[in-house]
Amino acid sequence: MAPRLRPGPGRPPLHARRGPLRAALMLGALWSLLSGCKPASPGPAGGAIAPFNPNAAGCYQRLGKVNPAFQQGYRDVAALLARPAPLVSLLPGVVAEHERVLQAGRAAPASSRLPEEDVYVCCVRDTLEGRVAREVKAAVASDAGTGDTRARLEALLEALHGLPWSGPKWTEQERPAIEKHVRDALAALP
Repeated sequence: MAPRLRPGPGRPPLHARRGPLRAALMLGALWSLLSGCKPASPGPAGGAIAPFNPNAAGCYQRLGKVNPAFQQGYRDVAALLARPAPLVSLLPGVVAEHERVLQAGRAAPASSRLPEEDVYVCCVRDTLEGRVAREVKAAVASDAGTGDTRARLEALLEALHGLPWSGPKWTEQERPAIEKHVRDALAALP
C-alpha cells in the first residue's frame, strides 16, 4: 500500500488545492447525472452541459452570465447539431443560425463584463467538435464498406474546411483540431 501523502505545514489538503474548476466539473457531472443529461453530448436543453473538451468547461459555466440572445442562440445552434441527420447536411443551417445569433447578440445590450461573443463561440465550437467526433466514430463503426466510409469522411472534411468562419484562432487552431478527428480516422482506414 502506498504511503498517504499529507500536506506540509501551511499547505491545504490535496482536495482543497485542486481548484474551483475541478469542483465545478464534478458538480456539473453530478448535475448531469441527476438531471438525466448524457455526459459527452452537449444538449440544447437548459441545465448542465458536459463539454466535449474539458478545457471548454469554463465557457459553459459563463454562458449563463451572457446576454439572453447568446444563451438562446447557443441552444438553437446546439439543437441543430443534435439532429439525427448527417452533419454535412446540417452545416449550412448551422452557419446561417450562427450568423443570426451573432447579429442578435451584438445588437443586444451587454449583461456583464464578460466577452459574451467569445463565450458563445467557445461553446458552439466545442459542441461542433463533439458532433464531428461522434459522426466520425459512427462512420468508422458502420457496416459500410471502406470506400463508402472514406467517401463519407472526405465529404465531412471538405464541408468543415469550407466553413466560412475566419480569424487566426479558427484557421490555425480550432478548425485543424476539429478536422483532426476526421483526418485521423481517414489515416486509420485500410
